[in-house]
Amino acid sequence: MRATATSRPFRDAALAVTLLTLIPLRVRWPDGERPDIAGYFPVVGVLLGALGYGFLYAPVTWAVPFTVQAPPHSLLSAALLITAWALLTRMLHWDGVADVADGYWGAHDRGRRLEILTDPHVGAFGVTALVLVALVQVAALSVLITEGALLAIAFVPVLGRYAAVFGSWLGAPAKETGLGAAVAGRPRPASAIAAAGVLATTVALAWGTGTAALLAVAACVVVALGVPHVLASRFGGITGDVLGASVLLTETASLVVFALVW
Repeated sequence: MRATATSRPFRDAALAVTLLTLIPLRVRWPDGERPDIAGYFPVVGVLLGALGYGFLYAPVTWAVPFTVQAPPHSLLSAALLITAWALLTRMLHWDGVADVADGYWGAHDRGRRLEILTDPHVGAFGVTALVLVALVQVAALSVLITEGALLAIAFVPVLGRYAAVFGSWLGAPAKETGLGAAVAGRPRPASAIAAAGVLATTVALAWGTGTAALLAVAACVVVALGVPHVLASRFGGITGDVLGASVLLTETASLVVFALVW
């Protein structure tokens, strides 16, 4: 049974949450219809950003009411938060980084690169990419925790998922099947409004924080636009791995940008 025009946005939003997280919503992928889920990816980012805020600052705030201060052991806190984000998202984006790194540098033709994406084994390029991304993320997040940059930490998962939004809306699938083909396409009004609303809220919050924060958000949006294009050009289009890698690489770049300018 197909969803009605009224229920379709709620179904697509639930599908986005189910696809990108471990949250078990009771929704099934529809048959014979392309669900327009990409515009709801930033909503998932909002959930992850709220988790980061609560994980880092709620215990301190409860202990010392009406204060906001960085928790102790910022390096450990950063490592634990990155781990929590990875586990909650089923390590989906980390898997994408490993596969894309192996395919990007491990082959000289498009067909072989796409084959590598489907190979369950991880090569030297993939392992190296995972280690470097993890090191940079933990180091940059540790700086933000030390500085007490609440909004920056909350923004990172949101901005990272715009890479998948832009890749899905502006890119063409590399294959006729797979996740890339399932999510690629022009957005419907409800999906576009959801993505635009989250971005507008993010920009407004950054604007209220200061010019540096606003410029940092703008830079991260540019990164989100560019990363999926660069990766897709190597594979002849977008795939699920390309979108996942784009999310994690944009998150990493966002952490670095915020750590430098916030």
